[in-house]
Amino acid sequence: MRSFCLRHYFVVVVVFFASFNALALGEQTASEPVQAQLVNVSTDEYRINAPNTLYTGWTTFEFANTGSQAHFVAMYRLVDGKTIDDQLKYVAPVFDPLMQGLRDGSITKADIGPFFENNVPEWGLQMTWVGGAAMLSPGHSVQATFNIDKAGTYLLECYVKSPDGKWHTLMGMLHQINVIEKTEASAKARMIAVTQDHVLIVSDAGIEGPKTLSAGTHTFKVNINSQPAGFMPYDINLAKVDKDTDLQALYYWMDWTNVGGLRAPAPVTFLGGLEHMSAGKHGYITVNLAKRRVLVDF
Repeated sequence: MRSFCLRHYFVVVVVFFASFNALALGEQTASEPVQAQLVNVSTDEYRINAPNTLYTGWTTFEFANTGSQAHFVAMYRLVDGKTIDDQLKYVAPVFDPLMQGLRDGSITKADIGPFFENNVPEWGLQMTWVGGAAMLSPGHSVQATFNIDKAGTYLLECYVKSPDGKWHTLMGMLHQINVIEKTEASAKARMIAVTQDHVLIVSDAGIEGPKTLSAGTHTFKVNINSQPAGFMPYDINLAKVDKDTDLQALYYWMDWTNVGGLRAPAPVTFLGGLEHMSAGKHGYITVNLAKRRVLVDF
């Protein structure tokens, strides 16, 4: 039987950014820059604007949300032989009756695993998550850097829900990218050097990282050290919060299986992050942080 443990949402560290504060956990970490192909990606209602072809290797999404709702762009490789058409025909539509059942009580969270078992083809949840840019509020931008180590057919997806409860996926926010091996032509791709300032370590125990930082632009190396049960690895999101933020309401909203979960409008300002990656992988988040409290969750 397949395992269908769902995405874990809980806050493990709160970061307060005050000008010229020293790091609470460690000094700035020096490292050799990662050379990554620079790719412009944007979202609006309801599209993911991105190239149709990329090369294998380190990739930086320069992600801008030009829409009016929060969006993200998770990237995953389909099993060989499958395309966006298969995903839209056999996998994505299954989530509508699932959510309807959760709303009317005919399906409980304990039923989600058997529901997938009976309604999703075996290949449908065997995607390989490689990263992407996490939740971002309108008018914001972020850089997310990750390694695409294998050629194949990939999808970019945003599965936030619109105010009426419809999945962004089924409204047009699923985009196919064909990833090909590096060639001589790939040398002409725009490149960016990514150098880490700080390290975040994600595991089943939580997130380890700095407690205070200076305001300004920071690049975090994110190490994924654990793999939760199920088909969705950990991701990491940054969110602006204040003393009046209802954290319990935020945790609830971040769980798509809850009635109202991931349904626009978002309850906080999201600053981006790094989408799902398997244990043993790492990536980078480059974000400009003003003086504020920032919540890090996965």
